[in-house]
Amino acid sequence: MARVFDGEALAKKKEGELKTKIERLKKQGKGAKLAVIVFSDDAAGKLYSDLKQAAAERVGIEFEEFNFSDIDLEPVIKLIGRLNRDPKVTGIMIQRPGVSWGKSRGMDRVGFEAWWVQLVKTIVPGKDVDGLRQGSRFVPATVKAVEAILNSLPSRDGKVVVVGSLGLVGRALVKKLGATGVDIETKDLGAITLEADVLISAAGQPNLITVEMVKDGAVVIDVGWPKGDVDFEAVKRQAAVITPVPGGVGPVTVVSLLENLVEAGYSN
Repeated sequence: MARVFDGEALAKKKEGELKTKIERLKKQGKGAKLAVIVFSDDAAGKLYSDLKQAAAERVGIEFEEFNFSDIDLEPVIKLIGRLNRDPKVTGIMIQRPGVSWGKSRGMDRVGFEAWWVQLVKTIVPGKDVDGLRQGSRFVPATVKAVEAILNSLPSRDGKVVVVGSLGLVGRALVKKLGATGVDIETKDLGAITLEADVLISAAGQPNLITVEMVKDGAVVIDVGWPKGDVDFEAVKRQAAVITPVPGGVGPVTVVSLLENLVEAGYSN
């Protein structure tokens, strides 16, 4: 039976460390403020924004949320430009809606990705604390969270496989961890995942990872959004360590974003 990884406990520990850094930052006459952009009818995005706000308030970081009702780029880009110039804002992030949100507004997958990239690249690299745009100096928060989880484990040696390597987070994980990247359409996907000592899934497809695809004693990290990729109840009987959804990677991702924000504050 797997050890179910407690992301909340690791996040709490890291929040304690963050508080100390923020106190030092304030003594230097500097601050940290996060601006988050959320789109209406994106319930998951609003939920995640609320979680970030709660975490920011716990550690002493200023937080401001901005809401937009449709896909029109002009007003969002205008706001981002203003936030880029605001010296009090140390970090900007956009809650990415799901592809289905874009489809409900007449965008296909290609159009949605182009819309998203245009928004993200508007953020100046020094304030892209989610590490999403090309040229950002920050490690993407989700990638940083996965690294933190792996570093907290007593043993994580062996082959690393990332499922969902065509996505933004998956690509970044493959690059950062030197992992083998595969996707949903990869031929013999199950045979490849069975070789993984560390299996990370970031495909966003519920129950994609079944027990037959997991090596006995593997570390399984579920980055699937929003409901998880792993058949949790079955796989936890096969794995050595498994992250739940919610309560696994998510809380650590939030605090990792705030770590990037504080780093930006020190550099200002």
